[in-house]
Formats: sequence, C-alpha cells, structure tokens
Amino acid sequence: MAVINANCLAIYYDNVASQSKAGLLAPFANTTAALAGTSDDFAKVIVANADATSGENNVFVDYGAISGGGANFTSGLSDLVLVGAATSSTLDLSNTIEDVARDGSGGTLQESDQEWSIQAEGLIQNANDAGSGILDMARNKYYALVKFTIEKGVGTTNNYYGQVLIESASITGGVDEIATYSVTMRGVGAMLKA
Repeated sequence: MAVINANCLAIYYDNVASQSKAGLLAPFANTTAALAGTSDDFAKVIVANADATSGENNVFVDYGAISGGGANFTSGLSDLVLVGAATSSTLDLSNTIEDVARDGSGGTLQESDQEWSIQAEGLIQNANDAGSGILDMARNKYYALVKFTIEKGVGTTNNYYGQVLIESASITGGVDEIATYSVTMRGVGAMLKA
C-alpha cells in the first residue's frame, strides 16, 4: 500500500531586486559554463540546463547575479527571504496545444504553450508581521521565487522552482486565533526541476 506524502511549498522574494523578472540563461550545466556563454550583466538571473529526456531548458542550476561584463557570478540564494510556507497547496500545470501548420503528409504540426499556477491555503508566514510580507509582495507586484517539493520516499524529494507573481492574497483569522493567508500565484516563465 502506498503512503500519500504531503507536498511542501515555500515562497521567497529577493531582498535586493524583486520588481524585476530574473533573466534565464540556458542551457548551461553550471554557473561557470553560463559565464563563458555570456558577456552580459544581469541583476537577477536563473541558470538552467537542458532536460536529458526532453531537451527543454527546464532544469534549475542556480539563481544569482552576473557582473563585470559576464565575468562574475554571485549566487543570490542567500538574498532570498522566506516569506511563508503553505500547509496546503495545489500546483496546476497545463499545456495548451495548437495546430500551427500542415506537415505535408496529411497531418498537422503542433505547438505547445505551458502555463502553471499555485494556490496555497493556510499559508503561515515566517515572521510575526501580521501578514504585511505577503500583502506587500502582492501590492508592490514583486516577483517571487517559489520552491515546490514533492516527497518521493524517505529522504528522496523532487524540487521544482519558478518565478511567480501573486494574483490574489487573502487573510483569514478571528479574535485570539492564528491568522492564515491564502494566495494564488501565476507562473512567469518556465517551471524548473532541480
């Protein structure tokens, strides 16, 4: 008999520059290869590699900044501030498939566009700030970096990363109760697997 494991969701924002979407550099197996592949500077960048099975650039490598004309990579993972963790969450991923052309053999060629979103219920904030962190992220239209973990077994997890914008946020609580928050976030760019 299989055991159903809980999914874990953590929401982070970059305390340096959260109103800008991070760039994506791919396909690079590590940050050294990414530096060799660019001469541009990025205030925020996600380095990704190609998936071995699909070829899609959707494997998370690192998050940070590139400076000095593409000479220096500074990991930004330590700049990420944990805003909250969800007690219940839903990840929705959908592929919209469109016929774009005939292939000359009587069939059609398809193109796929991917969208994803996360709904988190019972979100508990990391700090005692009465919900201002999540509300300020929504109010200021900050890009957040989310990490969604799926437990595969004892000590084995799959981690998924992606940038999101908060579409809606609500606070629920009564007198002498712990306030909880609910958020709906829409993915911006690809969902990456680490």
